[in-house]
Amino acid sequence: MRKPQALVLTLVSLIFSACEKDPALNEPGSNEAINQWTLKQMQQYYYWSDKLKQPNDYQQAPALFFKSILFQSDHYSSILQTLNSDTYGNTLTNTFGFDLVQLQGTSRTIQLVTQVVPFSEGDLMGLKRGDNITHINNEPIDHSNLKSLLSKSLLLPAMQLTRNDGKIFNLPSSYISQPVLYTARLISSSPAVGYMFLSQFDFSGAYPLLEAVQNFKSQQVQELVVDLRYNPGGQVAFAAFCALLLADIKENDIFAKYQGNKNLKNRADSFAAALQGQPDGYSFSAKDVLKQGLHLKRIYMLTGPNTASASEMLINGLRPYIQVIQIGDKTYGKDMASTTISTPEEIHGTERAWHLIPMIYKIYNKADQGDYNNGITPQQITDEFAFLPLVPIGDTRDVLIQQVLQTISNENLKTRSAVNTTGKTGTLRPKYIGSSYQTIPIEVNAQDKSEK
Repeated sequence: MRKPQALVLTLVSLIFSACEKDPALNEPGSNEAINQWTLKQMQQYYYWSDKLKQPNDYQQAPALFFKSILFQSDHYSSILQTLNSDTYGNTLTNTFGFDLVQLQGTSRTIQLVTQVVPFSEGDLMGLKRGDNITHINNEPIDHSNLKSLLSKSLLLPAMQLTRNDGKIFNLPSSYISQPVLYTARLISSSPAVGYMFLSQFDFSGAYPLLEAVQNFKSQQVQELVVDLRYNPGGQVAFAAFCALLLADIKENDIFAKYQGNKNLKNRADSFAAALQGQPDGYSFSAKDVLKQGLHLKRIYMLTGPNTASASEMLINGLRPYIQVIQIGDKTYGKDMASTTISTPEEIHGTERAWHLIPMIYKIYNKADQGDYNNGITPQQITDEFAFLPLVPIGDTRDVLIQQVLQTISNENLKTRSAVNTTGKTGTLRPKYIGSSYQTIPIEVNAQDKSEK
């Protein structure tokens, strides 16, 4: 039996079709052979191995069999087949360079652009955060069809948006490399308050982040705002890199603890150990990163329903060491890690391999704090969509940024009239937050209980 090689924090469950051929029972590549192997892996590694459902049909298509044995409360474990994974990971941001939220009221809906990827086609055409989109591909958007319109658009070579002023944006489908660091700037000079927006956790942002930190140090930044509102996570190693660069921690402090079933070792990774998972081409040491860091004892984190996976790990992992002041809305709530286990050739034969992605670990911090499957709730809850219009990323008119500045200056946060915003939405509330949203898989090593 092969051991899993990588843990993956994942949001969506990908269920694909069975093999094209129908081999004889028990032969490599047959449904029965694959399903028996699947059950054995799940009994060994699955977090809820003691709650697996009893299989009643080993001749089912592997995707259906896998789904039939899952613990009923597990909505994340998934299975996919080689060559069927070309649709994995398509989102509005990495395909068309923007994302949307729909706000619904009793008599109307509006669709607002929440982010536009810098230097994407939409950005160059003048698409802005806060733009109200009324049509997609010439079809008017209503309270019930947004998801279907977006799903169809992700399969097309281009997407047409119509703004409420009639302006049309024709966006070609392409792979868009989203910068990790959108902006890093001072938002206050007295005291010196720095702000940075991180779109994801990926080492392509390592050197821009290092440069931003050096600029903050030269400007004697005393307070820092890290905006994670739309950050779906990414590499655990980069989350550790951010922690070491920003916070007053030690390289061997515990970043995360992983708790599995009776067959798996519980384990703990330090920030330095997590950093060692950086991809090829990078060779940062925790000691060197700390030397260049800000060593802050307090960091303000801006969050929302799309703050997920490694972003939540960063927030939770830093709490035992520094003061993390979280402002915004509750995070997504992904406190589990999964692993990818692939069928060996003796199981799938000449058929395409199957890949199981079961949940195998719960994640905790040094103080054993975790269990945030319902999201991490901020100390100061503010719905950014309760105040319109949305302003550009990093603009000091942003309601969450203003709340940070008010906190720093000890103003009365309960007086909402003191916030300089316009167009309060009243009964409008977001129904679809980031309709194309997916967490970005992250990888750390797994350990079997039998290992010494």
